[in-house]
Amino acid sequence: MPRFRTHLAGITPYRSARDEFEGEASIFLDANENPYAPQWDEPYHRYPDPHHERLRTALSEWLAVPPEQIMCGAGSDELIDWLIRVTCEPFRDALLTLTPSYGVYATYGRLHGALVREVQLSADFDLPVEALLHAASDSTPIAFLCRPNNPTGTFWPVEKVKAFLDQFHGWAVLDEAYVEFSSDPSGWLPHRRPGTILLRTFSKAWGMAGWRLGYAIADEEVVSLFYRTKLPYNLSAPAQEAGIRVIRRWSAIAPYVQQIREERARLAQILSELPWVDRVYPSEANFLLVRLPNAMKVYHALLQRGIVTRYRGTLPLCEDTIRITVGTTEENDRLIETLCAIFS
Repeated sequence: MPRFRTHLAGITPYRSARDEFEGEASIFLDANENPYAPQWDEPYHRYPDPHHERLRTALSEWLAVPPEQIMCGAGSDELIDWLIRVTCEPFRDALLTLTPSYGVYATYGRLHGALVREVQLSADFDLPVEALLHAASDSTPIAFLCRPNNPTGTFWPVEKVKAFLDQFHGWAVLDEAYVEFSSDPSGWLPHRRPGTILLRTFSKAWGMAGWRLGYAIADEEVVSLFYRTKLPYNLSAPAQEAGIRVIRRWSAIAPYVQQIREERARLAQILSELPWVDRVYPSEANFLLVRLPNAMKVYHALLQRGIVTRYRGTLPLCEDTIRITVGTTEENDRLIETLCAIFS
């Protein structure tokens, strides 16, 4: 059974002023706020809800998941950081992840003194189930799998992921930051099982990167511990309100997500037909990993012309690649025109 760090069982949680009072009131003299602030600014002089009740309710209705199984953070990065802190005993336990993948898992693991076991993807970026299981041990309380994977865009089949989960005995975190762009936007939600944690974000498909808003779907045991040990007011009131608003307007966002999927296919087709592009890797995210000669020079040449991509050539299996986020039709056309000019 997955575990948390043993000392957390008896920890006394910090209780903020808003933890100790619940309900309605007209005069708040408990949290040392400035009562005159509404005269010169927006009405955000009160501390926000530390339990994100309204936002979790909105997510619960959207996902058809009980709010007790949802926790919200400042982007999924805060949730990743917290999960490592509460599962890995420093300098004893190991975090299991993949490479190339989202580098935050390994970085935060090392920051918290965890041993980091990075298992390399297969040559075609497939999920190396046997190698992952071989790298796991009793001192591996948590594993991170990014699906679709960043930077490869790979969306591993359900059967492959299940094969790993069936034999891994720690907390298995499936990072679904890009799942809305995939061929199965429901992601792992229909396949949930105890011990599995799904990470989601408002930064990608929802278009709210600047708000720093993410959430996880997890066992009630995990969510309960999160709300007992997280930072007291980790999400601002405006961020929580923005999250509620954007959930309600998914019908207006969905067509743009579909347009990004279509642009991804169009851009991949055009790039793959260019004689100097070595390979465009299949992607189910909102980006393409592209291998081409002298990728670093191409990256800088694009930068000089005002187009920012991401050089990924320092990662294993990603030599001479750049990662290109799928933009608008006009932005993608300009990218192609600029690349042709560079190579001509």
